[in-house]
Amino acid sequence: NSAVNLLYLIAITCSYVLHISVGAEDCVLVNKDSTSEKDILQRLTGLKGETISLEDKVGGKIRNVYEVGICTNANKSIPQAGAVQHDMVHNQTYKLGSIKATALKGGSDWIVITYKDGDKYNGTCGSGPREVHIMVTCNSTVHHGTLELVEGNTDNGTECSYLFVVGSSIVCSPPKKAEKHGLSGGSVFCILFFTVVGCYLFLGFLYKRIVVGAKGVEQIPNYKFWKDFGSLQADGCNFLCRGQCAATPEDPSYRNIDERPRRAEEDRDDQLLSM
Repeated sequence: NSAVNLLYLIAITCSYVLHISVGAEDCVLVNKDSTSEKDILQRLTGLKGETISLEDKVGGKIRNVYEVGICTNANKSIPQAGAVQHDMVHNQTYKLGSIKATALKGGSDWIVITYKDGDKYNGTCGSGPREVHIMVTCNSTVHHGTLELVEGNTDNGTECSYLFVVGSSIVCSPPKKAEKHGLSGGSVFCILFFTVVGCYLFLGFLYKRIVVGAKGVEQIPNYKFWKDFGSLQADGCNFLCRGQCAATPEDPSYRNIDERPRRAEEDRDDQLLSM
């Protein structure tokens, strides 16, 4: 019994470790030193771990079933498979590309994920490895839309690949902030200030000339005030800085003592007596 329990614990531990390793699958870039591809891979964070499937039907019958994973295994039975094709006619399954051989391209609102090193073709496409491209385009209405298959392209019959297209809001550019148009607070203040000053001078000039009958500089509104404005500012500055008011008359209740010696008064009585 102890041996059976030990084997059971080992089996559970192995399955747990395998589950962790499978769940930790991620895209590995072919060009590991590419900064631009690393930035694009970071943009895909919201889609990582998603799997999308597609049924390819001909005449109402399913011919192929495709499974695509975004930086994750598309099918647990095929390790490191970024995309898988199930040929229902011939009952065959092919790995179209590996997440361990990933290349990325992207623009402001699209990303192309390329999985390389898939199963080799048998006598076609130069017997080279399969390759798949997943183009993720901007679709702001869905997290990820339905998968669409574009016919595999062939370059002179030697290089073949599959192309899938799917829409997602993850690759959309962030909305631009609306530019604020209008006057600043300082501009509004200056406009109001000069408008008020202009109205004051214009209306005051008309009043003084037409109603009062003033001429020359007397037509300036509040001319006396503006004439003494500089002196008023000086008095205010003197009061604030020195604590002094305008000159005031000396207090008549006292006066300084004269330090000069007083002259001796003549003794007029003695003069009268001598006479």
